[in-house]
Amino acid sequence: MSATLFALALFACSDDGTACERLQTPVQTYETRAQCNAGLDDALETEAARKAEAPTVYAQCLNNRQMASIGSGVIDLTRVNGARFASSGY
Repeated sequence: MSATLFALALFACSDDGTACERLQTPVQTYETRAQCNAGLDDALETEAARKAEAPTVYAQCLNNRQMASIGSGVIDLTRVNGARFASSGY
């Protein structure tokens, strides 16, 4: 079993993903990236995603190293290496 976990997190962002803040929702964790990716669409349909005050909401699967590097505050998701975005404009 791998020590790497994947976290599914939601971000409220500008349309281009350069000014984002992580939504204060519980982070779901998964043992594989495939399991995490399978939950992206459902995450974008949650109440938290629909009520976010941003032009775009991104759901993203991040490994534990990527998640730790993000921290808090405004971030540029386009600079997170190896991340795949799923988005919904609300």
